[in-house]
Amino acid sequence: MTRHLDDGDEAAGPPVVLEVVDATSTAGFDDLFTTERRPMTRLAFLLTGSEATAEEVVQDAFAQVYERWARLDRPGGYLRTCVVNGARRAGKRRARDLRVVSSAEVSIDMEAREMLDALSRLRPEWRAVVVLRFYGDMGQEEIAEVLGMRLGTVKSSLHRALGQLREEIAP
Repeated sequence: MTRHLDDGDEAAGPPVVLEVVDATSTAGFDDLFTTERRPMTRLAFLLTGSEATAEEVVQDAFAQVYERWARLDRPGGYLRTCVVNGARRAGKRRARDLRVVSSAEVSIDMEAREMLDALSRLRPEWRAVVVLRFYGDMGQEEIAEVLGMRLGTVKSSLHRALGQLREEIAP
């Protein structure tokens, strides 16, 4: 079940959504799936560079959440962790060659392709930190928790990754 807090003032922005988890029902799971499938697929795609792998990672992550639904306090956070870990495992299973994503696979503009190519050349740990920070809009403490890293490691990884991206993208 989802509750919306709305003070009636539309100029104040979108209503705040509070998630209330009912452990005896899967309706909450259905809501989570509906709202998080696309963002999690996008996150997995940015981490893996493959649309097919991203879909598989997200499907596996939702299966893990569903299996543990009644025991989860923060299903959204657990889902994100499952997606990130699944993307890491997929990267370890495959030795990926650098490839250019065709416009038939994903419709993204040239700048986004260049960014995706630059991200794919980062070390997997650095790529995860950058994607979670700037795409996932997570703070460094949250990233450290999701990736199981120390805060200092997250900070240094972000710094080094951004330096490498600047070198590769700069004209």
